[in-house]
Amino acid sequence: MVSVLSPLALAEGTVRLNFGVYSSNKPSAMVKVYRPILKELEVSMSQRLRRSVDIRMQIAKDYDQGISHLINGRVDFSAFGPASYVEAKRMNKGINILAVENVKNSKVFYGIIAVSKDSPITSIRELRGKSFAFGDEGSTIGRFLSQLELEQAGIHASDLVRYEYLGRHDKVGTAVGAGDFDAGALNEKTFKKLVEAGENIRELVRFPNVTKPWIARSGLDEDVLQALRESLLEVKDQKTLASLKIEGFLEGTDEDYSVIRKAMDNNPVFFAERDEPEVQPLSALTATATEPVAEPGLKAALADNTKQSDSTRAMSVETAVQTTTDVNHAPAADGHHLILNITLPHSLFRRDSVDGSHSVTINLTIPDAAVSDTAMPAVSR
Repeated sequence: MVSVLSPLALAEGTVRLNFGVYSSNKPSAMVKVYRPILKELEVSMSQRLRRSVDIRMQIAKDYDQGISHLINGRVDFSAFGPASYVEAKRMNKGINILAVENVKNSKVFYGIIAVSKDSPITSIRELRGKSFAFGDEGSTIGRFLSQLELEQAGIHASDLVRYEYLGRHDKVGTAVGAGDFDAGALNEKTFKKLVEAGENIRELVRFPNVTKPWIARSGLDEDVLQALRESLLEVKDQKTLASLKIEGFLEGTDEDYSVIRKAMDNNPVFFAERDEPEVQPLSALTATATEPVAEPGLKAALADNTKQSDSTRAMSVETAVQTTTDVNHAPAADGHHLILNITLPHSLFRRDSVDGSHSVTINLTIPDAAVSDTAMPAVSR
């Protein structure tokens, strides 16, 4: 692949770069957050490249446009939420992670499901039959992880009386505070900001997420890419970092976002019909720890925030399947005829299983009292 700079990059000897971000808040607030670090990157990169660097900011109207701008080269680098990065990587394998945000010396931060302060709701399970505000349809916290959290609590889309995608996190918080929805999902940073401003919301539950990656477009000049990566990893100015509400940047790889990828792949379970058994998502049941031990166990947290053994997780699936077994005793001329109708969830047979293979074992135990010396039950299958 030939490395190229954006059309303005070489104009008059100045390296011009376009930084892209989608609007997760008011545009004026976005500029206030990102302008300080872009100025610092200009200075640091100019020293490394020995050329003047000019970085301009381009705010996309929504997640989809932000992804489109990066994968089509309209911007040179972007700051994305995890789900947007996963989607962009699917669409353009050539994009590269520059660094990931460091929040309290970790790559993990939290999403919040909030309710109004005067709400009687005290448990996520009480959201059945309630209204819910999600963020953007492409949001990691505002959609994929919050819907996984609901699904693990036994709540599917059809169990909500109403739900909407409101876009920005701040809109979710204000809508919940105003009583337009019983609950809603937003990131912890926006939640705290709204609470400090007096918004009528409180935390119901929290769930973990991976911090934002900063990503370079496919084909960005290698020297510029390296200077940009090094400059990000060395950002130390406290005022700059305070505007982003992070402690700095850490090295990151695509593997850091494997759990988010699995949560997105498993999202159809949330919209499944209610006649299916409630089972834990395969991403939680089959995940293996790949993050460093020092990192919070995101994969474990996605599996109901508990440390389960393999046998316990297997029992969860077995129990769920057993509850959907219908047993009918039908009279037969020659004795007893026992009919077992067992319904297995289609999610057990997803094509994107971890090892590409499937195996289902059904163990039937027939009580001694059900068997006489002269008649054995026939199992219809």
